[in-house]
Amino acid sequence: MSYSTGELAELCGVTVRTVQYYDREGILKPESFSEGGRRLYGEKGLKTLQIICMYKQLGLSLSEIKEVLSDEENCKKILLSVLAEREKALDEEIKQKLSQRDSVKVIKEYLSQGRAMTRNSFFDVQTIMKGKHKQRATYAAMLIAGIVADAVILTCAVLWGVKGWWLPFAIAMPCVVVMLAAVVAVAYRNLAYVCSGCGKKFRPKFREFFFSKHTVKTRKLTCPHCGVKTYHTETYSD
Repeated sequence: MSYSTGELAELCGVTVRTVQYYDREGILKPESFSEGGRRLYGEKGLKTLQIICMYKQLGLSLSEIKEVLSDEENCKKILLSVLAEREKALDEEIKQKLSQRDSVKVIKEYLSQGRAMTRNSFFDVQTIMKGKHKQRATYAAMLIAGIVADAVILTCAVLWGVKGWWLPFAIAMPCVVVMLAAVVAVAYRNLAYVCSGCGKKFRPKFREFFFSKHTVKTRKLTCPHCGVKTYHTETYSD
């Protein structure tokens, strides 16, 4: 079966100009011509255009597509190499986009606290980003410490209950307490709070921090600036 340029374009969801462009570039040649000189494509041409469209969707450039199509014997090897490079490029793009998204969130938070953007704001944002990384690292340390503490206590409790071995429990508990105390000290040093009332950042006294009620990302504290006692949003410490 033969297809005209328009029919081929319609089957693959592209424009006639796109088919003509691929023809000029030498990667989609017509298989025959009609009596009137119109380009005609067969099943091979249809398959080739479908492959080109698939590669374009994967983000391959025209030069890369040419390279893949030019060597049928080594097509698979070349394609794997090209796709590996494309994957690296996409990973880098994703990393950059995520970094940009984090910067957008930071600037939104910066402005929501009533702070104006100045010529030095770029450096302020960099400092904030470092603080955000420190905050995430603190959360990770707290999570890991909690899991480890639970696992140790549970294991020692089972040994005591089943085997009657109380010594592991007696040895482990002080170690767990010390570890958790260290994590709490790190958290207190690395975290601060944004007042729900006046929007200012503050650090509570350690006693209030330690004994206050809290959720995953808030803590019930008294703001030293406006005196409001409620749940304030947890953030990084400058």
